[in-house]
Parts: sequence; structure tokens; C-alpha cells
Amino acid sequence: MTDRVPTGAQDEGIPSEPSDPSGPPIVFDAAGLVPAVIQDADDDAVLMVGFMNAEALAATRATGRVHFWSRSRRALWRKGATSGHEQVVESIAVNCDQNSLLVRVTQLGAVCHDGYVTCYYRRLTADDRLEVTHERVFDPADVYGHDPEADLVALTRDLMTTYALLRDHDLTAHSRTSALLRAGADRVSPRLADELRELAGAVDGSHAHGGTPAEDIALEATQCLYWCVLIALRAGIGWDDLRPDRALATTADAMPAPTITSLLRAEADVWARGEGRTNLVSARCHETIALVAQACRTHGVPIGGLVAEDLRQLRARPYLSPFVS
Repeated sequence: MTDRVPTGAQDEGIPSEPSDPSGPPIVFDAAGLVPAVIQDADDDAVLMVGFMNAEALAATRATGRVHFWSRSRRALWRKGATSGHEQVVESIAVNCDQNSLLVRVTQLGAVCHDGYVTCYYRRLTADDRLEVTHERVFDPADVYGHDPEADLVALTRDLMTTYALLRDHDLTAHSRTSALLRAGADRVSPRLADELRELAGAVDGSHAHGGTPAEDIALEATQCLYWCVLIALRAGIGWDDLRPDRALATTADAMPAPTITSLLRAEADVWARGEGRTNLVSARCHETIALVAQACRTHGVPIGGLVAEDLRQLRARPYLSPFVS
């Protein structure tokens, strides 16, 4: 039997041939991407998984160095461009359906931006903890510097994953957040509305806590992000559906402060009426987070720094130590 495409697959939109007949025989997905598993050519260890588009694959083949397409930044990037930890291509294999790649490489340095020889440096234990199984070989701060803005993807994913632990484990005896995430009644949306109004006030100067305007905005923005993440997690929305990194990394020029305050107050009214939690919750939360990021831009508040600090404080909670390494 030679037909490997399931019956009706074409009707379901599954591509059955390369999108570019003139290029290599690779089937890219609807977004023009193909997953690439990176494997160490010396010991067969799986190092990481990334995505390539046609341009990244062409650059990889032309230079002999692995290139990826960044879905968050929507840009081509060469592995090791910042760290010097390049991947020298030894071979590229294609799977049976021609829709994924196995790239065997000679790894120069460590592969993971967290400082490990592989991105798979943790194992999932039977009691749902992440246990580190490899030694860290470099300090990310020494290689990449202290710039949380550079990795909103990892920061926001780790933040939501950690808050999800409070939802999925009954830690209500220790954590008010755990109680809020596990409660039947919604006591979260009204709080987001309140914080959005206070953030609007911090932007226009009508609401202050005694600090500088930037400090007040940072405080209120952190609260808004906190309540927005809780709303998403209560609705069963994960990082992949919410993509808070993309909402925070807005590339538009900063809006005028009066525009931001007006939009924030209108958004607060939506949440106060309960409309935000009815349909398309992920889209509404994404929009709210983007507005918070714009509010931060009015006074140059680094949004990545706020996320990093919230994550640091959260992981320092002693009741979470059994679940995080």
C-alpha cells in the first residue's frame, strides 16, 4: 500500500506535497514552517527543537550553520549569533511525510539559553515536579547580559507554568492565589477591572502611591498582568493559546498617554461587566496585556523586568519548592 495520506486528508487541509515544487521536497505547514529536531552527531543526544521556514532552511544549507525562524520575533536567526555557541551541520534527514527535519550537528558550546548542554535538562517526575538532570555549564547572565526583554517567550511561559501549579495543586492553605485559581466563583475579573483603572490613573497622574510615575505604573502594570494570567488559567487557557509574549512585545510606537488612559478605562468597563470572560477569553486577555504593555511604554517601564521579578518572587515561595527546581 503506497498511499500514506489518510482518507479525506486533502479535504481537511493537510498538505500532501511541497509548497514550493522548485525547492527541496519539504512540506511546510500553513504558517510556512517545519519543525527541526537538533541532534548531537557525536552521542545522538537530542539538543533542542526549533522551526525553520524556507529561508531558514536555505540559510542552514548554504552556510553549514543552523538557522531558525523565530515565531515570536518573526525574524530569521542563526543559532549562536549572540553566544557563539553555533551548530555546525553534519547532515539533514527528512521524515516519511516530509514534514519534519532531523538535523545532526556538531555543537560548539552549550545549546540551551539557560546554560545547559541540552534544552532537555529536566525530567518530569512521577509527582509532577521538574527535576534538573544536567549540570549548568555557563551563566546566562555572562553570555546574554541582564536583559529580560530579550526573552519574553521563556519568561512568560515559565510564569504561566508556575502559576498553573497553584491551580493544579491544592495549596489553598498557603496561597491566596491558589484559592482564587481553584474557586468556583469568579472573584478575579472585577479585580482586573479595578487595577486597569488604577493603571490608567498612574499614566495620567490621577492615581499615585507616592513613588515616581514610572514606579506607580510598574506597580499597577504588575497587578494587571497578575489578574489577567489568573483569568486565563481559570478558563483553562495555556501559554500557547494566550501568547502573552507577543502581546507584551508590541512593536507599535508608544500611543499618547490620553489615548492609553481612555483605552484602559474602556477595557476595565468590559471586565467589570463580565463580558471579557464569556467568549474568546484568550483574545480579550491578549488585548488587555497589549494595552498594559503600551501603558508601560509611556514612561519607559521595561515590561520584561516586571515579568522576571514576578516570576522570581513566585518561585521563592517555600510552598512551591516541591514543584520547582
